[in-house]
Amino acid sequence: MLTVLEIIKRTTEFLAGKGVESARLNAELLVGHALGLPRMQLYVQFERPLAEAELEKIRPLVRRRGTREPLQHITGEAFFHGLKLKCDRRALIPRPETELLVEFAAGAGA
Repeated sequence: MLTVLEIIKRTTEFLAGKGVESARLNAELLVGHALGLPRMQLYVQFERPLAEAELEKIRPLVRRRGTREPLQHITGEAFFHGLKLKCDRRALIPRPETELLVEFAAGAGA
């Protein structure tokens, strides 16, 4: 049986081979999302074996990311200015530069 750490390593290698930036971070976020765990909880469970049903939840997400589908569309959420927003292919993904613009505009009104 594969452990949480082993699947993260394999996913990282797969995503890196597909040219995905921050492959390790993406792997951790996808595995955590599939297992319903916060990213930091994965570290506590590195040695936990994964059941086949859990692997079946992870595989399609990894395949989608391997085709360069945005992580936010796969997980269905994006973070913007401290807010967690629902996200799918119909929405643009908020960019960090947009957060800076919001902060600038908020500061200009003060």
